[in-house]
Amino acid sequence: MNQIVSVQYQNASLDDLTELMSLEDMCFSRKESYRKSLKRYFLSQVAHCIVAKMGDQTVGYILNVFTPNMKTATILAMCVHPRLRQHGIGESLLSWAEIEAMQSGASQINGEIPFDNAVMMHMLSENGYMECRDALTLIPAGRDGIKMRKRLIEEDYDLQTQHNIAEIELSALNVDHFNVVAN
Repeated sequence: MNQIVSVQYQNASLDDLTELMSLEDMCFSRKESYRKSLKRYFLSQVAHCIVAKMGDQTVGYILNVFTPNMKTATILAMCVHPRLRQHGIGESLLSWAEIEAMQSGASQINGEIPFDNAVMMHMLSENGYMECRDALTLIPAGRDGIKMRKRLIEEDYDLQTQHNIAEIELSALNVDHFNVVAN
């Protein structure tokens, strides 16, 4: 993968919306396009959009939303100009989205990926995302996909739970050993 050093990453502004819509049209068919949700979320207070720019031209974006009561961020859309894929722009956008999610208080980040988007599945997998069995809520009806999740912050609860599970496994092992010896 070649790195492009002339790409700048920044928070999107309303001035970027037209370019984001054009990029969306260039990368996806009308059926797959997220134009409506992009505009709706872009104008909301819960979504955050980061754009990748080469000079004045927008070449990619990632849109994520944070749900404070669940401490979860969700990647809603990601797009990189077709001629500039495989140059690290998508991975950089993903990293910036994860940083933004952590700064917002998220302990995990999710993404729902249609099965026909193998590139995105591979990129998330390579960046530490694991498939989870939660219900899909963002993929349109009639399409199948998977939900992938990455833990951003190990919380005290998570560490305590892991410790308790280890103790339970050890206790169960001792009980089984005792039963075998006693018989």
